[in-house]
Amino acid sequence: MPTQPLMEKPLPVSLAVPVRPVVEKYLRRKLHLGHEQPFKLTKKGTIGRTLYHILRNPQQDRQYTESVATYAGSFAVSISPQMCWLNGCRHLTAQAVHDFNRQVEDMMEEEFHHTLDVLAKHGVKFETKAKALGFMEGYGLTEDDISLDALIKSYYRYRKAQVVAAGRITSAADIPNCPAPERLAMAA
Repeated sequence: MPTQPLMEKPLPVSLAVPVRPVVEKYLRRKLHLGHEQPFKLTKKGTIGRTLYHILRNPQQDRQYTESVATYAGSFAVSISPQMCWLNGCRHLTAQAVHDFNRQVEDMMEEEFHHTLDVLAKHGVKFETKAKALGFMEGYGLTEDDISLDALIKSYYRYRKAQVVAAGRITSAADIPNCPAPERLAMAA
C-alpha cells in the first residue's frame, strides 16, 4: 500500500499594520508583546476582533492614504492560513489603518478616564497631571507620542460630558403618570 506524503502545515501569513508610535507602544505594553513579536490574530478581545473585521472588509478609499503614509510605527500581525484564505483576512486599506489607529487611541483614553474615575469614586485625592504622567510612564509614552496636555484635556472633556449627561437625567417625579413618587411617599 503506497503511503501518502505528509502535508506540511502552512506557515502563518505575516502582515505589518502601519501605526502611530503611540499606538504601537500602547499595544505592545497592553498585549505584553516583545519588540519584534507579532500579535496572533484571533477573534478574541477588542484588538483581535477589530483587526479581524478591518482585514475582511476592504473599502475603496483614498482620503486617508497620505496621512497613513506618515505613520512611523509598525504593528506585526500573524494570520493563520485559514483566517487569511478561508475567512478573507488579507485586505488592508488606508481607511482600515486609520480606523484601527483611532480605535486604539480611543481605548487608551477610555482606560485613562476609567482609572481616574475609579480613584475619584473611592475618594482618593489625586492630581490629574501626576496621574497622566504616571499613565504615560506605564506605557512608555513620551510627549512625542501624545502630549500630556492633550491627555489631561481629554479627561476634562470626558468629565464635562458626564456632568452634562447626568443633568439630562429626569427624576421620576418629573415624568407624567409615573408611579415611583407615590411608592416613595408610601414608604416614608
